[in-house]
Amino acid sequence: MRIGTLVFAIFVLFNASAFADEVQLRGGDRYTGQVVSLAGGKLTFKTPHGDLSIPWADVVSLTATAAPLRVTVRNQPTATVTAIAADDQGRVTLTPGGAVALADIDSIALVEPPIVVTGGANAGWISTAGNTDISTLRLDGDATIRQGANRYRATAAVNHAEDEGEETVDNWTASFDYDRFLTKRLFVNANAIFTNDRFRDLDLRTALGLSLGYQVFDTPRIKLTASGGLGWVNEDFIITPDDDYFAARESVGLDIAIVPDRVLFFHKHDSYIGLTGEDNLFIKTQNGVRLTIVKNFVTTVQWDLDYDRSPAPGTNDSDRRFTLTFGYRF
Repeated sequence: MRIGTLVFAIFVLFNASAFADEVQLRGGDRYTGQVVSLAGGKLTFKTPHGDLSIPWADVVSLTATAAPLRVTVRNQPTATVTAIAADDQGRVTLTPGGAVALADIDSIALVEPPIVVTGGANAGWISTAGNTDISTLRLDGDATIRQGANRYRATAAVNHAEDEGEETVDNWTASFDYDRFLTKRLFVNANAIFTNDRFRDLDLRTALGLSLGYQVFDTPRIKLTASGGLGWVNEDFIITPDDDYFAARESVGLDIAIVPDRVLFFHKHDSYIGLTGEDNLFIKTQNGVRLTIVKNFVTTVQWDLDYDRSPAPGTNDSDRRFTLTFGYRF
């Protein structure tokens, strides 16, 4: 099918702005944003330009209505409040709870919703006409759901290209992960990766894995997970005889906020190292930098590698892909 024009629509659900809280400091500075936490005498306050760490002793007024909060007042049990309203002379009114002195508040924490959903979608398209007639299309998306001790993640990507009306790229891949946290950091992981690429004679490659993982870092600046275990790979080829093998599986995911809320570096790789057969190994990696353009709209520069040490005869063992896409994160 020749791609002459591309018409597509991306529907997204915009969350209401969270920047409805306000904090005032002794020097007269006033910030609008969202209360994140109060711990160890430091108030973490999220603003559109990044997180602030403010000594609690410097706060003279606080108004918080963006989200329910868990508040601990001196000599009282922790309670959930729906609002903190600025009062006079260093006091605030908790709803429910009544008026208290700011200095008597020992801790504040966000009430985590039962389900947290994050993710995004991206698209990139190039079309030329005249002396050259080339069309390329890239669509990808991901979603992560966190519900208590359970974390679910799904990704998908489609690539298509034509040169003078002849297809030169036609592939798709999808992955699914389920993590069950045994402790705050230790989890059990089940993983599935599906890949189709007719130019590699690959009708469907299915990789299934079961691993034990660890959340090494989970901070606003860096997130690092690593897991390892066993897996099974089945390759259904279009022409070449099918193949399957048992494998050792290892996976690493890394996110680094180079500039918080602005520039993010990410890396993800999955390796299935054959335990049976000869030369059985495949590695799938994703590397890139995501730049926030405005609010939730982003542009992503990404480099992907799919390596198979025993490809179908007549095909290369590596597929490398460089993409530039625009998208939306939620």
